[in-house]
Amino acid sequence: MPLSARITKGSHQFIKLVVAIYVLLAFALSFSVITQATAQSLKRIIVLETMAVPVLQDATKWFRQGMSDLGYTEGSNVEYVILNAEGNIDKAHSLLEAELNNQKPDMVMSVATLATRATHSLLKDKKIPQVFIFVSYPDQEGFVSAVGQKTGTNMTGKTHIVPPAAKLEVVKQALKPLTDKSPLRIGIVNSTYPSALSETAQLMEINKQVNELSFIDLNFEYQPGSENSDALRESALKIIEGNRSDYDALWFVTGPLGNDSELFQILNEKNIPVIFANNTAAVKSGAMISMVSNAEVNGIAAAEMVNQIFKGTKAGDIPVTRPNSYLVSINVTTATELGTVIPSSLLKLAGKNIYR
Repeated sequence: MPLSARITKGSHQFIKLVVAIYVLLAFALSFSVITQATAQSLKRIIVLETMAVPVLQDATKWFRQGMSDLGYTEGSNVEYVILNAEGNIDKAHSLLEAELNNQKPDMVMSVATLATRATHSLLKDKKIPQVFIFVSYPDQEGFVSAVGQKTGTNMTGKTHIVPPAAKLEVVKQALKPLTDKSPLRIGIVNSTYPSALSETAQLMEINKQVNELSFIDLNFEYQPGSENSDALRESALKIIEGNRSDYDALWFVTGPLGNDSELFQILNEKNIPVIFANNTAAVKSGAMISMVSNAEVNGIAAAEMVNQIFKGTKAGDIPVTRPNSYLVSINVTTATELGTVIPSSLLKLAGKNIYR
């Protein structure tokens, strides 16, 4: 074979080799860019729940459903790390701190007051945005100056609480036949849990201007963790039964105890009336009335706020507000046993949530 032919043939092989290398490098570079873009577009969200109670865990489920409805697909453009503090502020702090050290998230969503205290403490000097739900009194916690205002920080959220004054007004309407001649004595069942103390203090203050009702503070020590649920119930029953001659009916403020269905069943069996509670399950078990914002409303609201932030709005520019709707539940059997008649306006407000 002539020398020129051998050179030409060698050149062709060399060119093919170079082209193959370039194609391989281009593919590798393209794959790397795609991988990096995917990693950058994948939003990592830490969800810190205060404790393992249905309403809070359901709120997390609705949050994830709301995110899905807004176009966030788990494993594709969003991933979740779900943590539960089991009612312990120290555990909330350590769980979140460990996860922050493990990998920086794009968002932290906290569910209820205790978890939000921990996230606020750990994130206040960081740029990581925070959204909270089920915080009873964010203004008193120092998260925002007032409900309806912007925080101007890295956090925003919603309070699920009906203002105590509004609750009191509804209860006054429901009990009017009983309080025309003399005030009804109400024992406020509350632990040292943050939201329980806050609402009790507000009710006691408002009560100074109310003639129809007379409030008595039935306070006991909060004990964190699912392992202490029985002990917490026993503490509540001890103070309830120990002061039985001082009240005519009970009022349960916000807090973990209000989700103890077994406690309400015990009180029902002991013929100790409960006029107000903070969940529908309690009304089904015998409490006369409840006004709450449910898990679906709060979870969807959280998803909408998170979406706003991911689209460029600063968390501190989103006002902290209350939900747009509340769920009213009424047990007419309890009302009848107490000797009162629920006004038709309240029954209409309850709609299908009327129990016997």
